[in-house]
Amino acid sequence: MRSGLPTDLGAAARAYLDAFPKGDVVAFPIHPLDRLGLPVWVVALFPEDEALSGIMPYGVGYGATDEAAVLGGLGEIAEMVWPTLTLGSRAKTRGSFTTLVATLGERSVADPLTLCLPAGSPVDRDTVLEWVEAKRWTDGSTVLVPIDLAAYSAKELSPGYRPFTTIISNGMGAGPDLDWAIGHGLCEILQRDGNGLLFRALDRGVSLTLNADVPASSRAILDRFDAAGIRAMPKFATDQYGMPNLYCVGIDTRDAPAAPIMVTACGEACNADREAALNKCLTEFAASRARKAFAHGPADLVAQVAPDGYVARFMAQAGGAAKSSDGRAFAAMQDWTRRDAGELRDWLAGSVLSERSRHDFSALPSRPVADGHARAQAARAAVEAAGFDILYVDMSPPDRAVTVAKVIVPGMEVETMSYYRIGTRNTEKLLALGSPLIRFGEETDTLRRIRLPELDAERLGHPLFDTEAADRLVGPLYPLYREPEAHHVAWAEAQG
Repeated sequence: MRSGLPTDLGAAARAYLDAFPKGDVVAFPIHPLDRLGLPVWVVALFPEDEALSGIMPYGVGYGATDEAAVLGGLGEIAEMVWPTLTLGSRAKTRGSFTTLVATLGERSVADPLTLCLPAGSPVDRDTVLEWVEAKRWTDGSTVLVPIDLAAYSAKELSPGYRPFTTIISNGMGAGPDLDWAIGHGLCEILQRDGNGLLFRALDRGVSLTLNADVPASSRAILDRFDAAGIRAMPKFATDQYGMPNLYCVGIDTRDAPAAPIMVTACGEACNADREAALNKCLTEFAASRARKAFAHGPADLVAQVAPDGYVARFMAQAGGAAKSSDGRAFAAMQDWTRRDAGELRDWLAGSVLSERSRHDFSALPSRPVADGHARAQAARAAVEAAGFDILYVDMSPPDRAVTVAKVIVPGMEVETMSYYRIGTRNTEKLLALGSPLIRFGEETDTLRRIRLPELDAERLGHPLFDTEAADRLVGPLYPLYREPEAHHVAWAEAQG
C-alpha cells in the first residue's frame, strides 16, 4: 500500500518504489512545521520482510519541488534497505591484513591503519577482522575492506562480531546507476572530511560574502529566509581539491521557532560547482529546521503533520539502525529537548553562530556540474588527482533496478570529535592549528595513541589524541555530531 505520495511522480521516483521490498510506503510533508515553505517530506517504508526487523527505513528529502523532496527521501530508504538485504548474506573473509596480503597481495586488501581507526584502538595489521569485497573505481579490481566500514547497521555483521568503530552511514549513495551512486557517496565523504575539524564546536567563524554574482536561485532562497525573519548565515569550511565545502546556519530574528531545537539546524554541501554547493547548503539548512523539529520535537508538534499512529508504528519497527546505538547521543539530545531556544543559542554563540572573518563567494573555485553524473566525474577527478584510491561496496538489489553503494576512501577521515577516529591527515591538520587535542608522551585512559602507519607515526613523533580535551571542546554540542534515531527521545519522555 502507498499513501500520501504526490500523484505525478516521475520515472526516477517510480524506479525506487518498484525496487523496494514489499511493505507499506507512507509519505507526508513536514515543512508546515516551519514558516519557510520550502518542500521537505518524510517517506517511510514499513517492510514485510523479517530480514528488516529492527530496521526502520525512512528518509527526509528536500528540494525545490515536492517531487524532488520525495525523491530524496526514497533514495535514503534505499540506502537503509539494501545493505541489510545484500551485505548481510554476502560471503565474508576472516583473517588479518598480514595473512590476507600474503595470499592476495597488498593492492587487494585495505590497510586498516589507513582507515581512520579510533585513537587507542588495539587494531593493527595482525588483528583478525571480517572482510567483504569492494571494487576500485579506477579499474574495477577487487579489494577486501573490513565490514566494520562497509556495514550500515549491526544486522549485516556475523553473530558475535564486534566492529572496531561505531557503524556510520557516511559514504552511502543511491541513484540510477553506479557512477551516480558512487559520486553521491564520495561527495558526502568529501563534505565531512573537509569540514570535520572546521565547524560545529570547532567553527572558525568564516562567513561567506555574497555579492552581485550570487545566482538567482540562491538569491530567491535567501529572500525567502529574509521574509520569514530568519537570518541565514552561509559559511566557508574549505575548498581543498578545488571543491567548495560550505555550510549554512542561522538565527531567528523575529519569531520564535516552532521547537527550540530548530535553532541548531545546519545544512552542508560539497560540490565542484560553487552555485550548486551554495544552493544545497541553503536548502538543507531549511530542511534541517523542519527535520529536527519532527525527529526530536514534542509529540503534539509531530502530530500536526504525521498521520495518526505513525510514530507508534515507527517505534514498533525501529530498534537496530546505526544511529540508535549511540547512548551518548541519546542522553545529550534528551538534555537538549529540555532547553529553551535561548539556552541552545547561547551554547552556539561562540562557535556555530560566530562570525570572525569573511570569504568571498566569488573567490571560490567552480566548475559547472549539470547533474549527478557530472558531479561524480568532477569529484572523482579531484580526489584521484590528490592521490586517493576510491573504493566502493556495491549493495544494489539483484535486478539493479536502482543502485546502492557504500564508498570508502582510505586516508579520508570522519568522526574525529565524536568517535575519536583520527589518522595521518587530521593529525597533521590539528598540529598545523596548534590544537591542544594532539599531545605527546605516555598513553593514559584519555591520552590515546593515534593509530598510524609506521612511517607516519615515526615522522609525527608518535602522537596522542586527548579525548578529555575533545569532550571538553564539544561540551553540550554533541548532538551536532551524532543524533539518536528519530522519535526515540520524545517517545521515552512520553513513556515516563
